[in-house]
Amino acid sequence: MELLAVVFPHLAAVRIERVHRMGATVRVKAATTEPKGECPACGCESVRVHSRYERCLADLPVAGQEVLLQVRVRRFFCDNTACDKRTFAEQVPGLTSRHGRRVAGLLAMLRTVALALGGRPGARHTARLACAVGRSTLLRLLRSLPDPQMATPRVLGVDEFAWRKGHTYGTVLVDVAGGHVVDLLPDRSADSFAAWLEAHPGVEVICRDRAGCYAEGAQRGAPLAVQVADRWHLLHNLSGAVQRAVSRHRAHLRELAKPEAAEPPAAPEPAREEGTSAARIRTRHAEVHQALAQGMSITQIGRELRLDRKTVRRYATAANVDELISDERAPRRTILDAYLPYLQQRWEQGCRSTDQLLTELRERGYLGSVRTLRRLTAKLRATTVKPATPPAPKIREVTGWTVQPPSKVAAEDLAKLEQIIARCPELASVTELTRQFAEMLVARRGEQDLEGWAARAEASPARELRDFVAGLRRDWAAVKAGLTLPYSSGVVEGNVNRIKMIKRIMYGRANPDLLRIRVLHGY
Repeated sequence: MELLAVVFPHLAAVRIERVHRMGATVRVKAATTEPKGECPACGCESVRVHSRYERCLADLPVAGQEVLLQVRVRRFFCDNTACDKRTFAEQVPGLTSRHGRRVAGLLAMLRTVALALGGRPGARHTARLACAVGRSTLLRLLRSLPDPQMATPRVLGVDEFAWRKGHTYGTVLVDVAGGHVVDLLPDRSADSFAAWLEAHPGVEVICRDRAGCYAEGAQRGAPLAVQVADRWHLLHNLSGAVQRAVSRHRAHLRELAKPEAAEPPAAPEPAREEGTSAARIRTRHAEVHQALAQGMSITQIGRELRLDRKTVRRYATAANVDELISDERAPRRTILDAYLPYLQQRWEQGCRSTDQLLTELRERGYLGSVRTLRRLTAKLRATTVKPATPPAPKIREVTGWTVQPPSKVAAEDLAKLEQIIARCPELASVTELTRQFAEMLVARRGEQDLEGWAARAEASPARELRDFVAGLRRDWAAVKAGLTLPYSSGVVEGNVNRIKMIKRIMYGRANPDLLRIRVLHGY
């Protein structure tokens, strides 16, 4: 009995009559031992037994085996004439419940499984635990759970989350001190947030992002509460402004290198070929010298070969045929020869556009075609030595170097940033102001330094920083509190990620009521 009381404390109130195994189920027969029962309606005790019947209850598994508890209970008469009930069935505390088919311990375990895994995954898991139930049963157990009782937090965090991404959004309310979710609202409107605050007085600090609906709802529902803008969102907004400024000055990210240009040739040389013409010259040279050896005169040779006397004499005086086939041909003059010095100068200055060069040459009297100029520029491009320059850094990389503290940026990247801001004074001003804001944010010196920093940023030549300060001015009190007080929305963002994880576990088909129950109960 001591073992029974220790291992099975929920069976201490009944008398075990028999334990036997039937198939894969262990059946335990028991009977109640209390001599009297208490009416659930009026609370009066009764000893008059009306009847007896047997209840079958699923119990916690034992040694990997399903357990079925068969308890013989009694029905009593209610002797209170003022009570509406004439008879009632007795209940064993900690074991039975009205219309219940499972013991309290098993119900608690199934609810735990349903909270952790949901419907179908939970049903598969209960089959391995030897207490198999269907997914609908688990979801019904979830929906029967009441909302946990939570005190109104002093520091409240608020943010949005997606019921269905891109379509419908809700609001999550988090106790920043405790780190747990207080409630989920069905939408992200100022009206619902203000109504919740009015129904739960006592909130002193509200941590939020820059969304206008939450600022309006907090002002209407809790006007005395201090609103705190989240520091991460402030730095994120500043990073966006810096990225736009860097994008506008992307031309300064790459250092311009002066290309080395080769001197253009006087004119494109035609291809040299020794084809039929050279063979003909060699044949005629041999024929002329053969006729001279036979004693023929220049005139006779010309008549015989049908050549001009001057041509015959040229062949005759040439001691070698190679003198007639010259490797050095005189360059052919083109219409571009008069403009070659100007073209060379413009090419060295970096002008590579054929259309631009053609326009300039037309102004100087060039009458040739664009094809002639294009052939020359193509040859110039082929002979121009292109300097090996490293690629320009990406805009997001430069933004990261600007926003991060210099101690966390690699020395090589910091050197690149210094070269960029040396070429662009406006980016130098953006970098300096961004670092000042980051230092103020980390040290939480908003009460002392925010106003001065905003004045310097408004006088900055970068319009992106001026727009950023204009946005801060519209939410000035919350921004100053966010840069001064130790509160932030980090805990809220963590719970938003937990909601996303629960939605993925439920395969994206989580109904709002089930998702709300799982989030509020800490799963």
